[in-house]
Amino acid sequence: MNARRASACMLTPEVLGSALPVGRFVLGLRRLLNEEPTLQHQMLRGEIARWSRARSGHVYLTLRDDDGSIDAVMWSSRAPRMDLEEGSEVVVIGSVDLYPTRGHLQLQVASIHAVDTIGELEAERRKLIAALKAEGVLDRPRRPLPALPRHVAIVIGSQSAAEADVLRLSEDRWPGLRRTVIGVLVQGEKAAEELARGLRVAARLADPIYAASRGAPPVDVIIVGRGGGSTEDLWAFNLERVARAVVSMPVPVVSAVGHESDVLVSDLVADVRASTPSDAVERVVPVRSDLEQHHDDLALRLEASAARRFAETRQHHRLLRHRLAGAPASGLSRARGQLGDLRSRLDQTVDARLTETANRLVERGHALQRAVDVHLGRQRERLAGLGAALRTTDPRKVLERGYGMLQQPDGSVIGSVGDVAVGDALMVHLADGTVTTAVEDVHRT
Repeated sequence: MNARRASACMLTPEVLGSALPVGRFVLGLRRLLNEEPTLQHQMLRGEIARWSRARSGHVYLTLRDDDGSIDAVMWSSRAPRMDLEEGSEVVVIGSVDLYPTRGHLQLQVASIHAVDTIGELEAERRKLIAALKAEGVLDRPRRPLPALPRHVAIVIGSQSAAEADVLRLSEDRWPGLRRTVIGVLVQGEKAAEELARGLRVAARLADPIYAASRGAPPVDVIIVGRGGGSTEDLWAFNLERVARAVVSMPVPVVSAVGHESDVLVSDLVADVRASTPSDAVERVVPVRSDLEQHHDDLALRLEASAARRFAETRQHHRLLRHRLAGAPASGLSRARGQLGDLRSRLDQTVDARLTETANRLVERGHALQRAVDVHLGRQRERLAGLGAALRTTDPRKVLERGYGMLQQPDGSVIGSVGDVAVGDALMVHLADGTVTTAVEDVHRT
């Protein structure tokens, strides 16, 4: 029996059933690669040996050095706007993955940075940080966030996913909260100028007089940030113009830039640093339902504590009265003095507890009333706008300017000379009454 026939005889149904399909084997291998920490989010340094950008915007490249090479891909959402030249030395952050269809090993790149560019930008960043520290900017006291903000200004990428997330999350946490979104460019050459402009707008809205002229409460906290991106994409937040604008704000500022790199200069100078715009919302905007529940729980605990204190004091009084009744005459005066002292302490304790409870309830009530006032104010603004729009379409406004409306006796409106004939009786409606007239002649224009 030759080798081919012997191998065929060995392929029993049991052997065939235990053989792994290729697809399952490849997917299992891919899962092992994805679960291995040392192969995920690795920083690699090498030279670009190949660079091509597909119609979809995805970038395909090969990284190499003297000892090896690996193919890599950057999806369009993460790819840089400008192509890099082959031969450029770069640093990438990426994770190893396996393309199942071809069993091809590749690196999925999250960010890529040219080595020379990184060095120059980093030197500028460190120089700015040193200057700010020397001025005492980084050591100044940080302002606390308001416990219950009335108006939040949000300086963020215009029409971005981060903007949508911030608006949705803030509305979920406190429905009706006043928010003003100031859309700006957050990357590119004009990003720093745009961010500084947006912060100036927010600062103006923090002025009580200006805010009142717009029918809004003054801004009491500012969020400035964007979603994640490459080091170059985020670099505007490392520039002096933005840092100075953040420091000059009259209310607390939250720096909310989604990134995993070194701390940005905007993070260092802001009052609060958040990891993402959504994290900033969670820090700034409380959950209204949680606050109301806490208020109710606090009121119940205070009532229960006061009731328990009353019960304990009554019981103590009963014991004192019992002892007083059996005490010798010489101890009567002392016992009465103790009883009077206890009564005085009880009155003071009860008064203090009741005052504390009342103050807390009043404070919570004011907070809720402010929230209601904000919501009603917005609804009044909307109603006033609708009323103004309705008044502009009122036919009587047209009549008051000297125009008239013609109708046949049956009430039909005349819109053309073709609708009347000589001798017809017509009604002319003016602003203050109606005139009946007859047609003597008809002229077409």
